[in-house]
Amino acid sequence: MAVINKVKKNYEFKKMYKEGRYYAEEYLVMYIMKSKLDYNKVGFSVSKKIGNSVKRNRVKRLLRENYRLFHHKLKIGYTIIFTGRQKSSEASFWDIQKNMVSTFKRAKLLKE
Repeated sequence: MAVINKVKKNYEFKKMYKEGRYYAEEYLVMYIMKSKLDYNKVGFSVSKKIGNSVKRNRVKRLLRENYRLFHHKLKIGYTIIFTGRQKSSEASFWDIQKNMVSTFKRAKLLKE
């Protein structure tokens, strides 16, 4: 099982929101920035506007699991942050997956 390197520090998130490119979909927003690392770093964030902690944690779990299924198909050397949107609390696993794959394609992140 491969290790997924996570963005954890608040300053890393702030830098991504400020300088990264973003791709918005119905249920999520993906921020992306090239890094000098030979692996990808990924972060997940869900605003308190989404709902109570149960809903927010469910959205984060869905985002993490969908990323886990696709991370080996992505180009390396990027920092990626996924942010759940307002509608994401009602989204199914498959809705999130469709949005995530769509953002990967738009950002040209998928390996050929």
